[in-house]
Amino acid sequence: MTPTFTRRRFLRGAGLLGLSVAASGLAAPYLARGAATQIRIVSNPGLENATLNALMDEMGYFRQFGVNASIVQIPGATGPFDAICAGAAHVCMVSGYNGVLSRIAQGARVKIVGAGMKKCALTVFARPDEIRTLADLKGKTVAVGPRLGLLHTLMLQLMKEKGLDASQVDFVDMGSNDQCHEAVVKGEADACCASISHLNDADGLVVIRDANLWQALPQCTFQTAYASDAALVDRHEGLVALMAAYGALYDYLMSPASREAFFEARRHAQRKFDKASAQAIWDFNETERPYSKDLSLTSGEIGYLQDMFIGVGSLKRKQSFAEVADMSAAKAAAKLVG
Repeated sequence: MTPTFTRRRFLRGAGLLGLSVAASGLAAPYLARGAATQIRIVSNPGLENATLNALMDEMGYFRQFGVNASIVQIPGATGPFDAICAGAAHVCMVSGYNGVLSRIAQGARVKIVGAGMKKCALTVFARPDEIRTLADLKGKTVAVGPRLGLLHTLMLQLMKEKGLDASQVDFVDMGSNDQCHEAVVKGEADACCASISHLNDADGLVVIRDANLWQALPQCTFQTAYASDAALVDRHEGLVALMAAYGALYDYLMSPASREAFFEARRHAQRKFDKASAQAIWDFNETERPYSKDLSLTSGEIGYLQDMFIGVGSLKRKQSFAEVADMSAAKAAAKLVG
């Protein structure tokens, strides 16, 4: 946490990007009680989060479930988690931050409360000349972002599960997901781990065999949701209503009926609309169904993440499920979604 990050600063920022929805008069009394206390949601800025926020607003799921929430974006991989630790926010519903479990192990009063996108929406792109399989990455430069960040960690796990020696690959930090992809397009790296949003790009890159992470790492949860311990006690009903709204959103997002609304939300979120990218995301959502209206995670799924992080050295010890996770709100929300 940087010294300049404070609750007051966060709340000033929240005024710049607020989405506040009062409880609907049609909401069930249980949900209305949950809406009596506002939930502050924090997320990273970015196209995918902005698309979800726009679609949530358009479809009115907060109103349907009686959610009273404000949404604010905080940049940086650790930004949302830091905001929750500072008491400036209550919950992050969609996060690819892979330091959550290590921060909890270090004493952060936070619990994983569920999942956002469960399947890893990543694959490995390469220049088409020499690389066809993961084994061909030996001696090559692979753009993955920061050391032991999400992309690097997932590539190390992928190589491990395929029985390949990751030490023979030159992993380099080229920045963000999109910047890693751009580095390969420019010839600054031989391959990269990047978003499936690039699958329709006309850039000459190819997807190498056995490298679709949603298939190669089926037990790996891509995005977690986490909340402060205090919010789980003091705002539990509000969290239940909130998670029900997201469960309904995810269920709708994976249905054919959502196509027009999804594209409209993405147009709203993206300054210069990229139809090819939007189509790639839409196709993935429809064919792979990476979300679930039941946001809860099992002890096995949490255990897999712990083992993976211990294996790469970013987590020192394994804790019990109860020490790191609380699925009570997610399970209650699943009953409301039906």
